[in-house]
Amino acid sequence: MLDTTKITATQQSTLVFDKDGKEVSCLYSTENRIDIDISVLPDYVINAFLAAEDARFYSHQGFDLIRICGAALNDIKANAYVEGASTITQQLIKLSHLSNEKELTRKLDEAILAYQLENIYSKQEILELYLNYVYFGAGCYGIGAAARTYFGVSASELTLSQSALLAGVLKSPSRFAPHLRPDASVGRRGVILDLMASYEMITQAQANAAKSEPLVLADNVTNGQRGYYVDLALTQACEYLQIDMDELLTGGYRISTMMDSSLQSVCTEVFAVDAYFPVFNGQSAQGAIVIVDAKTGGVSALMGGRDSDTALAFDRAVNIRRQPGSAIKPVLVYAPALENGYTAATMLLDEQTIFDDYIPKNASGRYSGWVTMRTAVTKSLNIPAVTVFSDLGASKCKAFATQLGLTFHEHDTRLALSLGGFTYGVSPMQLAGAYSTFASGGIYREPYVISTITDSSGHILYQHQSEQTRVMKEGNAFILTSMLQSVVTDGTATRLSDLGIGLAAKTGTVGNSMGNRDIWLAAYNPEYAAVVWMGFDDDSDGRMLPADSGGGTYPAEMLHEVFSKIYSNRTAPSFIIPNDVVSVSLDSHTLKSDYVAVLASELTPLEQTSNEYFLRGTEPTEMSSYWAVPDPPTDILAVKSESTVTISFTPLAPYIEYRLYREDSSGYTVLLGTFVGSLLKHSYVDDVWGLVGAYRYYVVPAHPELTIGDVQVVGNSTQKLAVWLFSDTFGTDFTSIGQDDSP
Repeated sequence: MLDTTKITATQQSTLVFDKDGKEVSCLYSTENRIDIDISVLPDYVINAFLAAEDARFYSHQGFDLIRICGAALNDIKANAYVEGASTITQQLIKLSHLSNEKELTRKLDEAILAYQLENIYSKQEILELYLNYVYFGAGCYGIGAAARTYFGVSASELTLSQSALLAGVLKSPSRFAPHLRPDASVGRRGVILDLMASYEMITQAQANAAKSEPLVLADNVTNGQRGYYVDLALTQACEYLQIDMDELLTGGYRISTMMDSSLQSVCTEVFAVDAYFPVFNGQSAQGAIVIVDAKTGGVSALMGGRDSDTALAFDRAVNIRRQPGSAIKPVLVYAPALENGYTAATMLLDEQTIFDDYIPKNASGRYSGWVTMRTAVTKSLNIPAVTVFSDLGASKCKAFATQLGLTFHEHDTRLALSLGGFTYGVSPMQLAGAYSTFASGGIYREPYVISTITDSSGHILYQHQSEQTRVMKEGNAFILTSMLQSVVTDGTATRLSDLGIGLAAKTGTVGNSMGNRDIWLAAYNPEYAAVVWMGFDDDSDGRMLPADSGGGTYPAEMLHEVFSKIYSNRTAPSFIIPNDVVSVSLDSHTLKSDYVAVLASELTPLEQTSNEYFLRGTEPTEMSSYWAVPDPPTDILAVKSESTVTISFTPLAPYIEYRLYREDSSGYTVLLGTFVGSLLKHSYVDDVWGLVGAYRYYVVPAHPELTIGDVQVVGNSTQKLAVWLFSDTFGTDFTSIGQDDSP
């Protein structure tokens, strides 16, 4: 009885494609079959099979009496069943409905069912069913799977020579499959080409040219290739379609992903190099890497461990939850700080501090005193991070981080959270998604792997819906990025600095004096956000990473290699200053001495300036008063006594040198003293015994550090107080003290 579902309801391979539409994996359960539409095939492909199997296909109704009679005559002569006479339609019936035994009853059933099939389907439909059903060897069912397995092309791309070779395989895959018996396969190809010429399907010249072509088989057939990225795509596809894995692998689905094949290859290669991973007692650590396209949120590459040969291996990129250490600070502390009024120049105190019952320490055990937020980020100082987190409040910081894809346990409320002290932690995928927010200028897009899923006919079954949320002002995202670029140039990620591609980065290390448990590095530019984690799956047998390992060591070496490969042949993009950001020159001296950001003046020495970015409207407006021509005191006073003159004045700044002079009538000047370091009124008693004539007292302010050229900068002098001294038998007497502004 004819049952067409035995022909049409066949297993089909599932194909996985990268972001450019390139096939990266063909997956199947028991039969590798990729159905094709016969209309896409060149005529010579179809003609090769007609010449080989059924030249009179279009003139019979399922069985060919002429061939049957000829075959019967030959069988009688041989006194055995030595020759078949099945048409393409009969072969399709035999393969799908009947056994292979050569019996007259089976042949009769075959002819009857073939006739019925021809009354249901057109000739073209039967040819399509046939070409998609027959076995070509090497596990390939149908011409679609055979073309890509043997030649690495789609069936529509087959050449005449390749088509004839595949048509020749059908007579006996065990004898003529090219990967098993290439010489026999090539010989059979020649027979088919000559038949095509004799049937005038091609010219003899075309046949000869095709016969002269060397046999070239595909080197890298993607049958069954898996890996962490493909496995994650398959797992998510099952979830989206609500089917099990076996149904996915036999349903002929087409899964389009966001994979960057070249970048995935780079990640696969570096994960195979032992030198990139720390070792404990001879055992290499595990790791994970996630690289996200900052513009789309698509996952460009992913490795969930070093078990790349195991299907559905444990994927650490998405399934682990580990404490991130300082790598969490930009996400949970400094980004929300910028959104709540802090600036990169906000001064923070780095000294040992007790926060109720929590006493955090810096990893180095040293403290830096007052520092800018930029310096706190660059040096990964712990006390400032806890201070900011405490000031903002855990709930506000967590609410911000939640917008970036992080999740928290209900017990994640303590201040230690600011240093990565999670109850469970974060996954590399989550952290990569969070950092991609900074790379994209403050827009969060949940990382995703699959863009679309279709059936074998191209009907869309699933399509990713891109959603994006602005969680930061673009300017604040740029300022945070600028601070994280300082981590690369001057901080804990300097291993990346010689790449010269403007990376921003943050390291994270979790451990104790005995060793480290987790080491992290997040790095990004305007195109990609990458996160690397390394560690052991558990700490059994005391397994710990070496104490000298950290986010700036092994993970940095790995990302150095990855980013160098990405931009080996092209220029890396740079971050562009947004319109809501201004760059100003700050007075470094005032930052260090008064712990406040003020603008550098025109006289500020270049080496005493530092450029800083501010969100427009938050930049300082006050000009530095330190680097300026000093003003003289305004209250200079001279008081006489019998043999002395007491001069007093009040300094206007403690750092200015105030020089007190006495000048005689001929212009000869004596420096009586220099006063500095106090705002209290200074008094100087000048012993004038024996002096006669006109004298003047005045003060000149001088800046101790400011020079123009090589000349120290001095200000105007105070008013000059004139004194006239006269001598008599009793000594010196004052006849007058007055003001004289003349030189």
